[in-house]
Amino acid sequence: MAEGDVFSTTNLKVSNLVSEVDSGIIALPDLQRPFVWKDKQIRDLFDSLYRGLPTGLIILWGIGGRDDEFKPIGFDKPTSPNRLVIDGQQRLTSLYTVFTGKPVLDKNYKKRLPKIAFNPLTDEIEVLNSSREKNPEWINNITEIFSGSLLTIIREYISNIKEKRPDLEINETEIENKIEKIRNIRNYPFSVIELSQDLNPEQVSEIFVRINSKGKVLNESDFILTLMSVYWDDGRKALEEFTKDCKKPDLSRETAFTTIKATPDLEHLLRPAIAYSFLRGRLHYAYLILKGRNLENKTTTEAERNKNFDKYKKAQEIVLNLTNWHDYCNLIESIGFINYNVLISSEFAFYACYGLYLIGKYQFNVEYSKLNRVISKWFAFSQLTQRYSSSSESIYEQDLVRFREKDVDFVETLDNLIRSELTADYWNITLPQRLISSSNNYAGKVYTAAKIFEGDNMLFSKAVLRDHLSPLSKSTKKSVDIHHIFPKNYLINNGITDKTDYNQQANKIYIEYKDNIKISDKSPAEYWPLMLNTLNEHEKEDLMNNYIEKYDLPYEFWNMDYFEFLEARRKLMAKSIKKYFEKL
Repeated sequence: MAEGDVFSTTNLKVSNLVSEVDSGIIALPDLQRPFVWKDKQIRDLFDSLYRGLPTGLIILWGIGGRDDEFKPIGFDKPTSPNRLVIDGQQRLTSLYTVFTGKPVLDKNYKKRLPKIAFNPLTDEIEVLNSSREKNPEWINNITEIFSGSLLTIIREYISNIKEKRPDLEINETEIENKIEKIRNIRNYPFSVIELSQDLNPEQVSEIFVRINSKGKVLNESDFILTLMSVYWDDGRKALEEFTKDCKKPDLSRETAFTTIKATPDLEHLLRPAIAYSFLRGRLHYAYLILKGRNLENKTTTEAERNKNFDKYKKAQEIVLNLTNWHDYCNLIESIGFINYNVLISSEFAFYACYGLYLIGKYQFNVEYSKLNRVISKWFAFSQLTQRYSSSSESIYEQDLVRFREKDVDFVETLDNLIRSELTADYWNITLPQRLISSSNNYAGKVYTAAKIFEGDNMLFSKAVLRDHLSPLSKSTKKSVDIHHIFPKNYLINNGITDKTDYNQQANKIYIEYKDNIKISDKSPAEYWPLMLNTLNEHEKEDLMNNYIEKYDLPYEFWNMDYFEFLEARRKLMAKSIKKYFEKL
């Protein structure tokens, strides 16, 4: 590399790249993303290599004798690298794990070992599955071809085919050539760009952002995390540790694990931190601010960057504070949203509301009971209306703009926004219509949260819905089921065959699995008295007196026309959601 040059180019064989990754000579800087490729993407890479197709550039950064600690590709492997991967991490990690047969850590911090299969008879490369594993035409794992005796592999394959598939006519020379062609992938010449070791981390991070803003676009959170790697690496590591702790309980210490099993990723946690520090909902603005951009006078300075990073550091500390995090998650759980994966339809809203919760608590000093009330309502409101489902960052930006003036009333501002949307027409007309949808029904999830909040037992049962939908429940997977009040096959047999009709939210209710089996495809008029007879006299009387109020089932629904039933029940469900909302 000539003096003053920013980069040089060369070709490196796959085998050389894998060897240097395995030895730790090539490692990952902290600005890189975790290994996120799916097995199919790994398969596509090896198929391209096998067929001699171009697979893109690898960009490395020569770091000479730097003493920094960097992440190895693989896990628990000490490394003293002299080159770092700036672009091509997913490809290099795929090559490493398939060539060596060593597992890598994925974004969930779990060991992963993909297996890619090869069929020499059809020239196919595919992800290994159970059917291919049992089929003698397939070599189950091409790792064996790279690491084992080629002659032995060819002989064993041909012998196995002749034994198990004597009906096949095979060309042994062709088979040998194709297996050898797989082996020769190790000689594939990758085009490599090496950045000068004279570049500093800031310059390299800028190159990384420029590279990754072309082609497969990274989002703004990736760019912010890159800046953090350069200017506040401890902060990025704190985020990573927090997300890791959220996934698994640790009885030996207090962690971020919650009873609703909230599992944020790094971007999720950036949002409340950015909201709190800069009252910004768009991460693009936050990226510019953290680079040192003054958005008013359009200048970028180191002093501005340092000032803004100091502000952000304080905000992230508040976001990752375990008391704040657990208080917020407990608040959401207390209003019926007891299961993060099952009941929360908008993750964006969950973390946007966390940002608002912290702003209200610290910047506006809202008394905790008032804060809990208004955040409870705002969260349920945001889920019910899908406030952040379209142009989510823009809407959040508009919400936060309202709090840039310190003399505004935090609680009244949110209350007014809620009242402006949840009008009488919304409750009586809009909401019943939104309950028509049969799948991904966000209003239906709020309805379920409302039933959990009320604490009622399930239909025909002493069991409480909360106990069965909790992510910490020890009950079996099939202990609770979603029952079609007018059974699906009953409706189909009566000419109602459209899935959007028989799967409407208003035709669903949670019951115990064994009760659903007993009801089977019987009509409501048939199964209602049958199920009543399984109850004692007190339970039977209670159900008959309260089935309308407790379960939002129309009066004598078992005798109703199906479509009249749907319309009536949607109105009852909407009324039930409104009643719940008014209690928050």
